[in-house]
Amino acid sequence: MKTKAVFVSNVLLTCAVALFAVLFMATGNLLSKACASICFTVIGTINFIVTRNRLKEYRSASILLLCGLLAAMLGDILINHIFTAGVVMFAAAHILFFITQQQLCPLESRNRSRDIICAVGLFAVNISFLLLVMPQDKDVLTVVICVLYAIIISMMTGKAISNFIGVRSRFFGYMLLGTGLFLLSDVTLVIYGFMGNNVLIHTVSSTMYYVSEVILADSYLILANKAQK
Repeated sequence: MKTKAVFVSNVLLTCAVALFAVLFMATGNLLSKACASICFTVIGTINFIVTRNRLKEYRSASILLLCGLLAAMLGDILINHIFTAGVVMFAAAHILFFITQQQLCPLESRNRSRDIICAVGLFAVNISFLLLVMPQDKDVLTVVICVLYAIIISMMTGKAISNFIGVRSRFFGYMLLGTGLFLLSDVTLVIYGFMGNNVLIHTVSSTMYYVSEVILADSYLILANKAQK
């Protein structure tokens, strides 16, 4: 597929994500929500296909990234119908994005101590925030799920921070932006769930989520440019 065609398809699909996301946020229509998620997954699929020859050395990571986008899509669709299944799929997406970043970080730039420090520091912030906003009467299962989720998102974004510190490249900056917005969308969703169904908070959370997924779907193109050099 020619570069111009890829660019046009990415722009059109990104506009479709924005359109369906706005419709969902304005009306609460779950079909629009599903369509927004399907569109960012199609972006990732197209970019995976067109960059597969340039990313042969990153084949495993490329597949994991696409699986992460698929998991996020399924999580977004399922969470309003089968809540537990939706949460599991979102957790799987975070884990897949974490493993993707682990594989993409050059061997000479990997630093386990830095990874741990970034993840633990981020977890401390996340758990402190969770304790601040979570009602004291929540059942044990809800608390356990929230803590486990905090661990997973801290690992994902902590790894992005660590990679960017180790390799100051456009690609790792892009991954940090994508995973960081994914984390912030989860944080604002917690506020929305525990502190009242505020429309503005829900809008902010949804906006950050869809932007983060489009960024992650587009990261194939950034990585392919890096691989060509």
